[in-house]
Amino acid sequence: MELQQKLPADIIFPDIDEATKQFIDATRAQSRALASAEPHPMTFNVEAIRRLTPEARAAFRYIWEREQQRYEEFQRRKMMVN
Repeated sequence: MELQQKLPADIIFPDIDEATKQFIDATRAQSRALASAEPHPMTFNVEAIRRLTPEARAAFRYIWEREQQRYEEFQRRKMMVN
């Protein structure tokens, strides 16, 4: 399945630390609206990403990748049913 969007290759996205990953995952788990909503590809503004701090870019990439994975899994399940 081809993604609708890809992260720009010319922007450096540093690795994210484990504590931040855990914080993001815990926050997401607490959000019932997000968990129950039908997933959609997460859009972004490339120029806005360029202006983020390295730490913010790392967090963005982690969240974006998780949401893309969630969307792709949803699409695969949807295709299996149809």
